[in-house]
Amino acid sequence: MSVAATVGGVLALLIAVAALIYLSRRRAAPHALGRSLRLLALGVTLGIVVAVLPATVSDSGPAAGYLLGVPTVAALLPLGADLAGRAVGVTTTLAAMAMLTWGLLLGLGDGVYLVIPALILGAAAIASITPRRGMPSPTAGTGPQGGREGHRSP
Repeated sequence: MSVAATVGGVLALLIAVAALIYLSRRRAAPHALGRSLRLLALGVTLGIVVAVLPATVSDSGPAAGYLLGVPTVAALLPLGADLAGRAVGVTTTLAAMAMLTWGLLLGLGDGVYLVIPALILGAAAIASITPRRGMPSPTAGTGPQGGREGHRSP
């Protein structure tokens, strides 16, 4: 195991632990799971990028900047949207699709590892789905009249 792989793994582990601590402190917040998964995806992405950086630079030279920069930016954008509070679900979904596509494009090399944070971002996108307003709740219609609020019995 190279030094870069060790540093990348430790970095990903530290961010994963920070995400889990954040999640454990904010159990009541519904957005905590999505934010923790986005943080975890960023940690895993940075860990992978640091681990494959020496091999990518020696193989691709200056092109390593965009080869590894695209997934890094794709992992950062959902966190930026989450901090801004705008279009979190859409941004997370698009970032997951972009990272998955990029990982499959580079799949013959080290890009196959980018599928892991893409799947984590996909789970974060699913976790960030909020129910629509006005949708009936699962307990609607279980009032004292057995679901017949407007019906009078003789």
